[in-house]
Amino acid sequence: MVLLDGDARTRPRSHATVRVHFGLVRPFIECWAAARGHLREITSGDVDMVLEPLRGHRRYNAITALRSLFRFAKRRSLTFTDPTAHLSGGRGAGRTMLPMTAEQAAVTPAQRLAIALAVLHAARPEAIRELTLGDIDLPGRRITLAGHRQRLGELTHDALLAWLGYRRATWPDTANRHVLVSRISALGTRPVSPGYLERHQPRGISLEHIRRDRILHEALAAGADPLHLALVFNIDHTTAMAYANAARNLLSGPAEQATLPSCSAGSDAVRPAALELLDATGGH
Repeated sequence: MVLLDGDARTRPRSHATVRVHFGLVRPFIECWAAARGHLREITSGDVDMVLEPLRGHRRYNAITALRSLFRFAKRRSLTFTDPTAHLSGGRGAGRTMLPMTAEQAAVTPAQRLAIALAVLHAARPEAIRELTLGDIDLPGRRITLAGHRQRLGELTHDALLAWLGYRRATWPDTANRHVLVSRISALGTRPVSPGYLERHQPRGISLEHIRRDRILHEALAAGADPLHLALVFNIDHTTAMAYANAARNLLSGPAEQATLPSCSAGSDAVRPAALELLDATGGH
């Protein structure tokens, strides 16, 4: 409840973050409960035991969730020591991040639009910058990104409407036909600079990271079918095969097949960051 509502020392987190934290920690607590009666009895060895079968981003996310739990427990005097203090959950532990809070995920209309295009359409930053008003068909719910015509989903549609309203109110007389404009590009006809998008991306995660994560999630959901990926995202067959192979490795890897009874995180505990990002921004 403190994660969800916040307190004097903790800011509220999104529902997606709470679900992921709880989904990760619950099987660990169930495992410990067989031999322990209170969190204060948990040792660093107990923590290492439940983390041992996990690798990559799953281990990184589990460490983050456990640290959150035991920091809270120590602040409330529920434990005497923090059994996760010895863990190193740095970037080397994995690249996939926990879902961002709503304010991290969507601060400005430009950021909400860029995130929606990256999450739902796997759009490259360059394609987002080059998107023009002529590429958008709002009544027909279609959008053309890098020459690839796609259906315009509800989340992207709403983000576009919000941004276009802001754009029209801020630069009503601009002759620039690009969808994204800045105070500098509004004076001409060129797209916004790469630095503009970098300033309007979520903290700690790049739009390219979101794009790659989106394609990988589709590969996992579609049975690692490279032809499906090539058709949906308009990527070449070599790139599609690379994502399909990565999905197969994840689906058949030892971390996914670990079957330690109630002492390993379930395979559905962590979803790719792109999908969690959709939850954080109210998407579907």
